[in-house]
Amino acid sequence: MIRPSLGSLLAVSALLSGVIALPGRPATNEANLLTSRKESAATSSTGLGLPGCNVAPSADVTCDQFWLQNIKHEGVAPFAGAANYRVWRNVKDFGAKGDGATDDTKAINDAIAADGTCAPGKCTGSTKRPAVIYFPPGTYKVSSPIVLNYNTQLIGNPCKKPIIKAASNFVGAWVLDANQYQAGGSLGWQAVNVFWRQVANLAFELRDVPSAQSIYAVHWPSSQSTSLSNIEIFLKDGASTKHRGVFIEEGSGGYVGDIVITGGEYGLEVGNQQFTFRGITIRNAQTAIKHLWSWGWTYIGVTISGCQVGFDLSNTNADTGALEVKSITILDSEIINTGVGIKYASPSSAQYVANSLALERIRLENVPKAIVNGTGATVLPGTPARTMIENWGRGNRYTPSKGPIALQGSSPRVQRPRSLTVEPNGDYYTASKPYYMNAPVSAILTARGYGAKGDGKADDTNALNNLFDEAVKRNKIAYIDAGVYRVTSTVRIPAGSRIFGDPSFPQIVSSGSYFGSQADPKPVIQVGLPGSKGRIEWSNTIVSTKGRQPGAILIQYNLNTPTSSCQPSGMWDVHVRIGGFAGSDLELKDCAKTPEKTATANNIDKDCVSGFLSWHITPDSGGLYQENNWVWVADHDIEDGNNNAQITVYAGRGLLVESRNGPNWLVASSVEHHQRYQYQFYRTSDVFMGQIQTETAYYQPNPDATIPFPAQSKYHDPTFLKGQDGWGLRVVDSTDLIAYGAGLYSFFNNYNLTCSQENPASPRCQSSIFSVEGDSKIRVFNLNTVGSQWMATIGGKNIADYKTNRNGFVSTVADLDGSLIFGTSA
Repeated sequence: MIRPSLGSLLAVSALLSGVIALPGRPATNEANLLTSRKESAATSSTGLGLPGCNVAPSADVTCDQFWLQNIKHEGVAPFAGAANYRVWRNVKDFGAKGDGATDDTKAINDAIAADGTCAPGKCTGSTKRPAVIYFPPGTYKVSSPIVLNYNTQLIGNPCKKPIIKAASNFVGAWVLDANQYQAGGSLGWQAVNVFWRQVANLAFELRDVPSAQSIYAVHWPSSQSTSLSNIEIFLKDGASTKHRGVFIEEGSGGYVGDIVITGGEYGLEVGNQQFTFRGITIRNAQTAIKHLWSWGWTYIGVTISGCQVGFDLSNTNADTGALEVKSITILDSEIINTGVGIKYASPSSAQYVANSLALERIRLENVPKAIVNGTGATVLPGTPARTMIENWGRGNRYTPSKGPIALQGSSPRVQRPRSLTVEPNGDYYTASKPYYMNAPVSAILTARGYGAKGDGKADDTNALNNLFDEAVKRNKIAYIDAGVYRVTSTVRIPAGSRIFGDPSFPQIVSSGSYFGSQADPKPVIQVGLPGSKGRIEWSNTIVSTKGRQPGAILIQYNLNTPTSSCQPSGMWDVHVRIGGFAGSDLELKDCAKTPEKTATANNIDKDCVSGFLSWHITPDSGGLYQENNWVWVADHDIEDGNNNAQITVYAGRGLLVESRNGPNWLVASSVEHHQRYQYQFYRTSDVFMGQIQTETAYYQPNPDATIPFPAQSKYHDPTFLKGQDGWGLRVVDSTDLIAYGAGLYSFFNNYNLTCSQENPASPRCQSSIFSVEGDSKIRVFNLNTVGSQWMATIGGKNIADYKTNRNGFVSTVADLDGSLIFGTSA
């Protein structure tokens, strides 16, 4: 999207303060802003003028006619062990009234627990019994917590959000408990193993609860492929209130977006390894965002108004005094009528990298103190006028030839590629998952209606291809019912597709000899034919493999969406999952780990080799917005009853981006446990990343990154010496890549954790985890690594030793300029 020139304005950013003046903000009505945000969170993007950029079907429908509420639900759970298992559950079918007077607590919890879904403390995790709990419009009074089970989704009507209202006599710590504490004091599931979960289109009303009562709206310790979206939370305000919005204390997330919180002591009280929060509005809280801890955290498009403190990052360990918040990245945000914008702690010299900050384009209005430290001293003054922090950072900075450079203040300005931004303000483009609120039921074509079985046994290839073809020809929306769809050849998604998977995450699973050759890999899902133009929207789907599939390219994306005349294509909550789930033939019984055995190309279990390349964005493609996508090769068996035992599954390559056209956006993106690399960018440009996260394969270096998939020049594979691990992030001959938060982790050496601990008795798990090669230009803010001796290798030179940048369990570089020109340092 093209933005106007801001040259004269941005030139001022060279001021040492890092703050520039802006014209006065026009008067706005906050209620209208809220309405606009809510609508945008549930409205499809539309494009103009090109094949596949047609407007989604719409009609004059009421909220009660919302299509997802009214279509025939024929989804199945083939591994549930019960023929009459219900995936879709309308809470009113379980006795909920939604009248604001009746206590609906039991009815809602009955809907969640029905048919034996995976309950906390009773089940360590399972993919066998997914459930969607649907709330029609109404006000649902509850007097104790709603307890959410594993692989269970809560979905409201986006046209008229249902209200979950805490009764005045509410008993409990939180209204929605997504990971219930057990009698022994532990969570129901390890937070780092809570996946595939979404709560969307709901409002939480807590203002009938006395303000002195400590209560949260949502308890959300969770990890990858989880989301809270299009949520409103109403809390009692005032200086003495004990109401709080969202509480996250553990996990490895994740995505939260399009949230509006009004009132409370804290809008958000959060701690996690990493997370991406986008489109957050917090009004009239005492502290908008209270951070408990983090490794990396990215905020995009936050609006804070009428609070005492915007961001409080100053939390310290009560026993050691160590700073708990390691790094925070904030961009394209605004803080209005708030006493202190950002508060961080004052670290000792040994902790300088803690509280690493990267701020970019933060608009301030009537904020007396923009940034203060732990003593309360003003680090960056504010002003009553409207100003903007263009680029400001603190922590360690590196270039290919220099570092560490201590940074606290204005940092070198980022040259944002115009193709990644929107008019008129130059913010990065973002888009929310469409729910097609205005579509009538007649606009929906279903997978089951086109003959697909979804039972994990039948060959559903032709049925899915027919569904997607017909949906485009007839300008309809393709709905994939709950189920497991086995396919034996390529499923093609044509330009112009709008695909909405059931919120339970239906799976499309490759099977058979068609995907059996490394020498001749084939796509499981092909989005657009090579060279095609147009636009797609796709959400709520998992793409997987069954058993031995060494030639499977799980998603091949070929479509070019010219963003000069068409809004970008979008993929929301589309995940890749290889192994570790019911029916995969890649579980503990099939692929148990064998660290005691020296692995070679000849003796590894060939039946556990499954996945040539997980996701390929091809050279002719471009204009793709991706949000909350997890590309996971299973490191453990979700179905194992003994707390998710580790397994060894081999997949060759993670996400390969070759798009010559650009632009591409990766928002809340994670790629894990592939052999050669997790992310590889090859001869591409104009890429936004934030936050990205990787994990090196746990089995490496036994075998190392050369086995079992040999290098193929066609796919620009890196080459390795014997004993090397795969790259977390590799950039080759690529320009204008910007990463706002990157967590690159290597926890294991042949399943041994010693190499990633804070004070290891042995060397690090791998030598280097991030490589920049050739003619490349990349900027990374808040790079956090675990288990890697060197945090980056630029032009063949190792830089940023982990010890120099130690930040508790991680090592942190606040600002890394990894630019090379003609293979030399820029």
